[in-house]
Amino acid sequence: MGVEMNLKSRIEKVIKKCKEDGTYIDPTTGKKCIKAASKIKYFIEEFMGDIGIKTNIKSFDDYYIGYTEIKNIDGLILSTGHAKVFRNKPNSFECAETFSLSRALSFFGVMDDNITTKEEYDIIGIPLERESADVIKHPKVQDRLINTSVKHIIEQICKAKHPTRLHYLKNVFFAEEFNVAITKHPAVYKDLMNNYDTRMLQLNNTGAKNNG
Repeated sequence: MGVEMNLKSRIEKVIKKCKEDGTYIDPTTGKKCIKAASKIKYFIEEFMGDIGIKTNIKSFDDYYIGYTEIKNIDGLILSTGHAKVFRNKPNSFECAETFSLSRALSFFGVMDDNITTKEEYDIIGIPLERESADVIKHPKVQDRLINTSVKHIIEQICKAKHPTRLHYLKNVFFAEEFNVAITKHPAVYKDLMNNYDTRMLQLNNTGAKNNG
């Protein structure tokens, strides 16, 4: 099965396995996260041969910077991730590698409410609460129903933190929904594209300011 076929269901399969390993809640924000180790393990199991991973670590005096690219078989970058870990942290080199890959996976869609993983919370000393198995196995019906709603798509577009993630949402993760909108619901498609273009402009302006 090619990576383009049923990509969304394959990502959801990976997320489900990750949640079975444990879902953790930040008590201050209420956001849920999963383990980086689970994300990497199940992603490789599901996508090996279809998607490639390239990670590079840069070394500085006080810290490491990890950078990871996730690419399809044609070399197209689907998502990227960065992570900065100070050398005085345990296993700092390995953490920079793991966290950058985890971030790239988050932007690829392998995440819960939070792109930050349990291991990242652990390294900065923020305690999390583990969600009970009953809640994980029996989500609220309305949570499942909004997965492909227009409102949900727009929310994800507005939350995108990087142009790569925004591009991925439109052209990969919600590609089917965009195609249906443009062929059957032009007003909805226009609304989606207005939100997409607005968010892309915001991200590009932010990047220009940071680089300026």
